[in-house]
Formats: sequence, C-alpha cells, structure tokens
Amino acid sequence: MATKQHKGWISTLTGITVLFVASFNAQAFESMQMGDWDVAISGNVNAFLTTLDCDANNNGVVSSGLACGSLTGSNYDSSNVQTGLLPAWFGLNAKQESNGLTTEINIGFQPGIDSGDGKVGGIDRGLGLNSTNLRQVNIKFGSDWGTITLGRDLGLYGSDAILSDMTLLGVGTVSDLAAGGGNTTLGRIGVGYLYADWKAQIQYASPDWNGFSFNVAIVDPWGAFNLSGLSLDANSFSQDGDTYGFEGKAGYTWGGEDSTTSGKVWAGFISQALDSSDPSFSSQDATGFDVGGKVSFGGLELVGYFYSGEGIGTLGFLWDGLDESGATRDSDGFYVQGTYKFPGSGTKVGVSFGESNLDLGAGDIAAGGPCATVTDASCTLVETNESFVIGLYHPLTSSLNLVIEYAQTEATAHNGNSAEEGMLAIGAILFY
Repeated sequence: MATKQHKGWISTLTGITVLFVASFNAQAFESMQMGDWDVAISGNVNAFLTTLDCDANNNGVVSSGLACGSLTGSNYDSSNVQTGLLPAWFGLNAKQESNGLTTEINIGFQPGIDSGDGKVGGIDRGLGLNSTNLRQVNIKFGSDWGTITLGRDLGLYGSDAILSDMTLLGVGTVSDLAAGGGNTTLGRIGVGYLYADWKAQIQYASPDWNGFSFNVAIVDPWGAFNLSGLSLDANSFSQDGDTYGFEGKAGYTWGGEDSTTSGKVWAGFISQALDSSDPSFSSQDATGFDVGGKVSFGGLELVGYFYSGEGIGTLGFLWDGLDESGATRDSDGFYVQGTYKFPGSGTKVGVSFGESNLDLGAGDIAAGGPCATVTDASCTLVETNESFVIGLYHPLTSSLNLVIEYAQTEATAHNGNSAEEGMLAIGAILFY
C-alpha cells in the first residue's frame, strides 16, 4: 500500500465534539451573558502514554488491516505520548432565544499534542508542529416543532455506536495509522462500527415524544476512498450526476436519573448513489442500516450494536467500498460491551469485544476462484478486524479521569495473512 494514499487520514478521523463531552461529563453547562447571547466554552484535554507490540506473523500484509504491522507485514514495537480517541477539544457555543425561536452556533477546534505531522510513517521531531482540526461548524434553530441544523456536524449513521463506546475516555485500537502519533487513535472505529464522521449537512431533529425521537439529514455526497490500494477511489470513480447522501435514525429512551433501570434502543440508515462519469464503471448505490441498544441497572451498563451495508466500506464511509471493477463490497460488524461503576468511588471498569468484516467484490478475484486456491492481489484485502478491550477509568474529581486500558487487536486477510496488536495505555482526560 502506498503511503501517499493514507496521508491526511488522521485529520479525516478526528473531531469528537461536545456531544461526547456531554456524554461523560455531568457538570452543569456554565455560560456567560454577552448581550442577548448565552456564550459557553467547554471541551477536554487528554494525553496517554501508549506502548504497542506489533506482530505481523511474518506472512505478508493485510491491506486495510487495523492491527499494527498490517501495513508492511513486519513486526515492530512503538511508544508514544499521544491523544486518545477523543481529540483535545475547544468548543464555543452561543445561544439566543427570541420570539419563541432558539438559535445557536457551534464551532469546535481540536489541537493535537504530539510533534509530528500525523501521517503514516511520520516521526515526531524537534520543532515539529502539532496537528489541528476544525470539525464542528454549524448553526441551529428550533422550537417545540424540532431543531434544524445547517453546517458541519456529526453524522447520524453510527453516531450512537461511537457515543456509547467506553474507549471515548481512552485509546482502544491504535493501528499503523496512528502508531506514529496524530490527532486521535481509533478506539473501536473500524472494529465494531463505521465512523460517523463529520459531514456538511442539513438535519432535522424531532422533539422528544415521551422518549421517542428521530433525526433525518441531507448530506454532502462523498467519493470513494482507496485505503487498501485495492479499491476504486474518487479519482477513478469520479462522481457525476445530481445526488446527495441521506442518513436517519430513530430511537426510544426510557428511565432517568431517578430510575433503577434506564436505557435506549435505536435504528438507523445511510444511503448515497455513486454515479460514475466514467463509462467503464456502472453506477452503484451505497446503503447500510444499523441497530443497537444499551441498558443500565444501577452501576451496570450493557451495550450491543450491529451494522450491515453494501458499498459503504469499512472504517470510514465509502472506504474500500468498491473493488477495482467498480462492484460494491458487502460489510458488516458488531460490538458488545459491559461496564460497571462502583458506588461511592465512581471507578468504572469495562470490557468490550467487536469486529468489522469486509467481503470481496465480484471483480476482486480475476480468475473467479477462492483466495485459498487463486493468487490475486485482492486476496490481501482485510476480511476481519477485531479487538478485545479492557479498561479502568477512575475519576479523581468530577472533571479529571485517570485511565488504564489494554487492547488486543487482530486483522485477518482473505488469504489468511494476519497481524496482531497489543496496546497498553496509561493517561488522563480532563473535561472543562
């Protein structure tokens, strides 16, 4: 796989917003009055010492494999002081109420902490600059009829999956992509769910009707991305025609702070046409659905999630979703998670397991046979990325959490090539 195909990927997979902060921070959202506007600043800073043991089993690359060592098919160790799955965050929210209408703006800025360029194979160095991102830029307005968002915001498909991921407080899978540092690690992205990502969109969010709500969005259409080196990308499958992306989700929430049992169930979809201007490739549709739920009994919380799609790819939307003939690849995945928060101390322990699977497309095997008997470059494409994570999250204060995590990630190709990553992380995350 050519390194240049992966440049800038880390800036694509960053920017977890105040939504995530709100999920883990019970502090009141303080604001200050500036004329008619309530203005608030919030966010987080985190840093982790990570140690990687990367074992590629010396049997070749796993294209788009997420266990470190997959990229080159070689063994190595790596140590870093880096940001975890949540990027450092500086968020500005300004809200105004007038004539029964609430309007607001959200702008989020995410700086990295290490001294590198965030690119695959990059090495931290003296006088190196950290990476920066601006991922959330939008306006919202609404009333008792619901809320409309215009601008760049978190995608709907897969959003509940990442918001429920315990590794938001930690690191999770690092991979070759972030082994040299960068703005974020992967957590469980690509090993249990497709990244919700940050998308230009027009979104409608319904009011809460006794626990039921839904969201729908028209989204800026995206092109295919060739992470593996074995797929079509936006250059070879050039987008043509009038098309948009569409996403939606619906959910039901019950219980609350005063209930002994609480939870949420949800379902969502994603769809986008891929209309090629190149007559060599026929037009395709990328479609997917997901379902999930979480339930809490006292300090115990259980999460289950599943997704499936055609042409949506793996890791990120449309990443390796089309083979080199222009045919779609099927993909699916799931994760299960259990956490327990001890009363009094607030210390939380958690375990989770998940995997993401990517099938070969109709044009991947030129000779038409299985990878066990046919030599074809596409057989090095990842078939499964899976990981097991255990974590300990201890609040020193209501804002500061100490974190210890261990993650074991394995990537397996269709021809049997494999790589394994052992990751130990120790660090802290502070919300403000």
